[in-house]
Order: sequence, then structure tokens, then C-alpha cells
Amino acid sequence: MLSSFGFRYTEPNPELLRMYSIGYQVVSEAGYDFHGLRRNVEGMLFQYTLSGTGYLEVGDERYPVPKGHAFLVEIPGDHRYFYDSSSGKPWEVIWIRFGGVIASAYWEQLCERGRVLSFGRDSEPIRLLFQLYGEAKGGRLGGAIEQSVRIYEWLLHVWDEAVREGRAELPPHPTAFSGAVRFMKEHYHRPITLQDIADAERLSKYHFCKQFHREVGMTPIAYLNKVRMEEAVSLLSTTSLPIADIARMTGFETPGYFAKVFKRLVGGTPTEYRESKHEPAASVMRIY
Repeated sequence: MLSSFGFRYTEPNPELLRMYSIGYQVVSEAGYDFHGLRRNVEGMLFQYTLSGTGYLEVGDERYPVPKGHAFLVEIPGDHRYFYDSSSGKPWEVIWIRFGGVIASAYWEQLCERGRVLSFGRDSEPIRLLFQLYGEAKGGRLGGAIEQSVRIYEWLLHVWDEAVREGRAELPPHPTAFSGAVRFMKEHYHRPITLQDIADAERLSKYHFCKQFHREVGMTPIAYLNKVRMEEAVSLLSTTSLPIADIARMTGFETPGYFAKVFKRLVGGTPTEYRESKHEPAASVMRIY
């Protein structure tokens, strides 16, 4: 069973959020298999599981997407999502694919939390998603500006629940993976990999990543970046070391990538943070 609605826009306006498609589907056949680099569509895809289980592959990692969870990917992108018919139970989903410049910062923070996120069926993001689907089905979405406002409202609620509220609930020092956390804090200055971190817990990358995300609320690499950023903030505030040296000392291969992660997690560039004239830069910062 498939019920979906697509949208095209005759006038380009990157400042508005655009809904490219929205739909509901009950998947029961093995042919449901999509690779993000082999499609002729684009946008950010949020797909939520109502029942059953699907699977998402990103790089060499595979994640189950069970009931009450959504996956987030960009199209085009190096990912694959699919249904495994051997489970014997259909995969029931609702999705929205959208785009727009103003969504990028929120989307990036959401993906930093993980490619698969948990939302209650009665949560505000899912309620609003069903409302958007119902209005698309009934032809009641309105014009481009009204659609942009509605998508923005939905996205803010997704962000609020997954990022802002979720961060507040994170334990500052996870204990479930003390070996991995200790390894990251002792070796953050080195170019360590996900496999290196998983080895500290004697687990495969797949099982370690899945369990760490469930217990801690973020991926291992996101936690490693948090540790690195906290040290970088301290060095920026208490030393006059060049930013390139700080990037290297905190485990980043290039100053450019360091600046990108810094801006996402701390806000502003490293130079702006160090030279802030509005208030003294904090010598210690905790990132949640």
C-alpha cells in the first residue's frame, strides 16, 4: 500500500523550505531497496517507522530502524535503505522529503545526534508530520510561503525534541562504556577511528556503535568530537597557540575541518571565539 504526494516548484527560491514529497507506505516486498547515489531526486529525507523494521546502511555501518524510530539521510548521498522480507512482518512508514537553505543548520545538528533517532508515536514531531500528510492528501497545504512556514514549524519541533531536549538529558560522563570513554579522553589528540574505540570495549563496530548511541544518546564519533571541542576551547582561551596547532593537538587532520566542527558545536569560528569582545571566552566548556 502506497499513498504519496510529490511537489514541484516553477520559481526557484532557496530562502523557502520546499516539500518535494510526503507519503505513507506499508512495505511487504523485497524490491523496496534504495541507494542514495542512484536516484534522480534530491532533498533531506526523514522516514519514520510506525510498525515493523527497516534497515539503513551508511558507509560500512548498518542500523535497524524499528518502530518508533526515524532515519535521516540526504539525497544524493552514500547510503542505502531497504526492507528485509525475511522478517515476515511489513514495514509501515511515513516520510517527508524536503529542502531549503535555512534547514541545513538544523539538519546537520540532527544528523550529529545520529542517523537513526527515536520519537514517540504521540510526540509533536510525528503529530505534525501526520498533519502535513493529511493536508497534502486533502489539497490543503496552501501556497509556497505557507508550506515553508509549516515545514519550518515541523523541523523546529524535530530539532527541539532530538537536539535541545535530548542534550539536556545526556549524562556528562557516560558510565556504560567507561573503557571507550577513557580511551577517547586519553587519545583524542590522535587520528583514532571508530574501530579503535570499539576495540576498547572488545566489540564489533556495528554492535558498539548501536549500543553506545542507545546508552549515551549520540554516536561515538560525535562524543569524540565533543571531547575534542572541550579541549580546543580550553586551549583557545588559555594559550596563544596558532589555531592550526590547536587543530592538530586535538586530533583534527586539517584546520578547515576543525573550524567546521567547531562552528557546528560551539557557534562561530575559532578566531571569533578567541577574539570575542562581548564577553570573556570560557576557559572550560561542556558540550551537550
